[in-house]
Order: sequence, then C-alpha cells, then structure tokens
Amino acid sequence: MSTKLQYTKGQKCGKEDNCKSTLYYEENGLKYCKRGHLQEGIATQQDEDDFGTQGRKTRVRRGIQEKVSQIYRGTTATELYLQCYQLILWKQCNALIHTVGLPAELETVVKDLWALRLQLLKSKTDATSDEDTGFSSQLQSETESEDKIEADGRKWKVRGKDMPSLIESLGLCYMGTILLRLPVSIGEMHRWAFQEQIPFIRAVRFVPVVMKQRLPAQYLKALDTTSPLEPDQLRKTIHNLSLLYTHHFALVFPPLNVPLLLYKQIRNLSLPVTLLPQTLQISQLLTTTFAFPLPGSRQQTSSLPEIQLICLLIVAVKLYHPFDGFSRHVRSLADSAALTIHWATWNDVRSSHSIHATGEAHLERGSEINVTEWDVMNMAGEQLDEYMDWYERTFVDESRVEGNARGFPKQLLDMFPIGRTDGSSPTPHNYDQMAANEQETIDKRLNALMSKLRLRDVVTGDCEDSVGVHGDSTQTGSFYKRYRKVEDLTPHARGFHEVVAEMIGVRLETLILAVGQVERKLVKWREAKVKADKEEDDAVMGNTSNSNA
Repeated sequence: MSTKLQYTKGQKCGKEDNCKSTLYYEENGLKYCKRGHLQEGIATQQDEDDFGTQGRKTRVRRGIQEKVSQIYRGTTATELYLQCYQLILWKQCNALIHTVGLPAELETVVKDLWALRLQLLKSKTDATSDEDTGFSSQLQSETESEDKIEADGRKWKVRGKDMPSLIESLGLCYMGTILLRLPVSIGEMHRWAFQEQIPFIRAVRFVPVVMKQRLPAQYLKALDTTSPLEPDQLRKTIHNLSLLYTHHFALVFPPLNVPLLLYKQIRNLSLPVTLLPQTLQISQLLTTTFAFPLPGSRQQTSSLPEIQLICLLIVAVKLYHPFDGFSRHVRSLADSAALTIHWATWNDVRSSHSIHATGEAHLERGSEINVTEWDVMNMAGEQLDEYMDWYERTFVDESRVEGNARGFPKQLLDMFPIGRTDGSSPTPHNYDQMAANEQETIDKRLNALMSKLRLRDVVTGDCEDSVGVHGDSTQTGSFYKRYRKVEDLTPHARGFHEVVAEMIGVRLETLILAVGQVERKLVKWREAKVKADKEEDDAVMGNTSNSNA
C-alpha cells in the first residue's frame, strides 16, 4: 500500500517549461516539486555535519534572463518612424481627395514625391552605415544642413538628409497640387490643417497602437503637435522643399495657375474683378513668370511665386484703390479705375459677413487648440461641451485603458465617465455644408461691397491742368504710398494687410517686407524706363539737329 505524499509549500520551481509549482515532497533524501522536478543542490537528509543547521533557508539561484526592450532603437526605429510618417501622409492625401474634393491623381503625385524623398534617407535605414541615425531635435530649424548653395554671395541651406518633420507632409501635399496645376494656395493648406479637415493636429493619434508602442520618445514627439501651426512655417517649408527637389533631382516645378488663383484671391478679399487685368499688367512690366526659385538664384521672402502674386495684387490695390482717402479722377467712365473702394465700408462689411462666424453659442472651428484657462471659465454650456468633445477626440487614447479586472485605469474611468452627461452625441462636422456656407458668405459680402463702390470724378484733358492746380483732385495712381514698417500702416491699410496675411498664412511683418521687395523692383523698372526714354529723346534731337544743319 503506497504512502500518501506530504507536501510542503515553497517558492516556485522554475525548472522545465518554467514550472510554476510551489508544492514539494521528499523522497530518499532528495526534494522534488509536485510535478517531479528534482531540486538540485538541496539535500533534505540530515548528516552529522549538519547538526545545528535546522531552519536555515537555501535558495536556488536562477539564471539571469536578458530583458528585451519593446522600444526600437537605431535604424529599426528610424524605419518605423518613416512608416508612421508615410501613413500620416497617406491619410492627408485621402482627406484632401474625399473631404476637400481635390482630384484623385493627387495621391499618385505625392507618392512619387515621397519616393524621391526616401532616396535621400537610405543611409539612415542602412544598418551597416556609420552615419548617425539619431533623431534631430531641430527638425524645423535651418541650422543643420549638409548642402549649401551659393546664391549671389550668400549661402542657402538645403536640408536633404535630415529626417522629415511633420510640417513637411503639408508641404509635400502643396507641391503635389502645384504639379497638378491646381489653384490651391498656401493659406488654404494652412487653414485645412488648422480646422482639422486634414490630419495634422496631434497626428500621432492616427498611428496604430502597435506602432506607437515601439517608437522612441523623440519620434513620438515629432509626430505630435501641442500648439497650432504658426504663420510663415509652411511658407518656409515649401520654399525649402522646392529647392531640395530642384537641387537633388533636377525637378523643375511648373509656374502657378495664375488666372484661377488670382481670381480666387480677389474674390475671397471682396475686391473688384477689374484688379485681375491690372495685376497681370504690372506683372508683365516686371517680366514675372511666377515660377519657383532655382537654387542658384538669390532667395528672398518674395521668391515664392504665390507671395509674388499677392504682392502684385497689393500694389495694384494701392495704385487704383489707395487707402489715403484723397480724391482722384479719371478721364472717362470707361476707365477701369472709375469705381473705387470705400475702405471704411469694406471693413464693416467684412466684419458683419465673417466666414468663421458661428455665433456666441458655438466655438469657431479650429480655435480649440488656442483655448486658455480663462477662456474655459467664460464658456457657455454648449461651448464647453464642444471643447470637451474636441479634447476627448484629440487627447484621450482609449486604447491604453486596460480591460481586465485588475486594471486601475479602467476602474477610474468608470468612476469618471467621459462623454456628455445628458447622453447626447456631438454633432459631426459636415465639411460639404461648411464649404457651401463659406461660398454663400463670400457671395453676400461681394454683393454688399460692390453696391458700395464709389464713382470717381471724370475730368477731361482740357480742364485737367486747372483742377490739378486749384482743386484737390489728382490722377489715379499718383501719390503712391510705400509702407516700410508695420507702424507706418494707416488703420484702413493695416486692416487690409492683416486680412491678406491671414489668407496666405504669413505674418504681417513678412507681408510688408515682401511687398517692399516687389516695390523696389518697380522703382528700378521705372528708373530704367525713364533713362531709356531720355536716351531715345536725345537720339531723336541729335538726328533732328544734324538734318537741319
């Protein structure tokens, strides 16, 4: 008859197949776990030399197990970051096609641009390369660059082998629209990202969890945005990208689709359509081609073709519709400058017909990221619900909440449930309806402003001299005012320039600087023309005197 084994409890066995048994029995002076694994080094039979050692504990030293980190490092992390970046870029193209309504060919074009960009990053994903694969903390700076191009005595830095930053994804989408000759402006791309019509704000939330868990902290930070897109950032990025593709791949981007883009800008600014041919006429005087700058040329703020176009439009406005309020005349009613803008009315109509006006009960789309603690304290009930809906959608990562019974975050979340207390769901944004409302607002604003245009005095050639001497009338285009600094702007001029700067996504100081550069070109053109006319007159007078002699 077999005797019943007596078990004692101890530490886990840890032998074959990582045995978890904690029950042991003794047999022939040796100790075994319940599953029969011999415990080496532990003798249970007492010898004479072991007298007085009762109660001593003996532990089995386990083998040291190497911990494998779940976070990738080196070239593996770099390759994973590029995959996450490519996913975000694809989501942006998908949103531009299906939400904004751009052609489906945009995805193919952006894919080709991204493939070229990856060719410059092969060394960072090559494990045998000695090049540093670390992530630069200054992705959006111009301090680190391996390529420098001489341009009229100065060096312009082209960053080709730096890791791409998140804002470059918007630049690639914009360059894709340029290759397709679409009338898309930098300001529109800026606004679409700001209003979340395309993924940009906290773009890291669109990356799958299994990929985010293996990205180092510096890569996660690069795909995250905690502040809105600042003015001028996208303009500088597009400028660098154009030089990069031209320098490394000899890719020459086509010029802007000027007629369509200029018409859209004039319409959005609620200006008379007569400014379109007047702007094009000024561009012909300066022989502006609206092509992207080449690496060997001098790089200025106004080098980008879209900045050139808007600066020429501002010059045309200052020539034909100045802000000084002086009375000017035309020679006939058929003159394109016969009607002029009353700028006080222009400011009032734009304020009363704002595109972004949503009423006091709602938050403006895209303004959530700028909300401060003081703004939250002053919010109404519906505004607070909309802000919390945005915060939940943008910052709360439900995938990190544990689902098992021991998960404290899950229990805490059940105690403080997210979502609206009344059980209602947030109203989804209908981007098609938003676009329709925007166009309707622009139409109403245009109708209101065009009906307020003033008719200039008509002065014939016979009485023009007398009016110029005894009256206060002057000819259209005279007394042109140049603003060198923001402080020089008059109230009406400042209001107009601020609207233009917001429309194209640049700072007001940048716009004033770019307009000044275009105006200096006009001054040089005028001086050259006056000199050429004088030389021609001298030549004619010399020929006349010779013939008389």
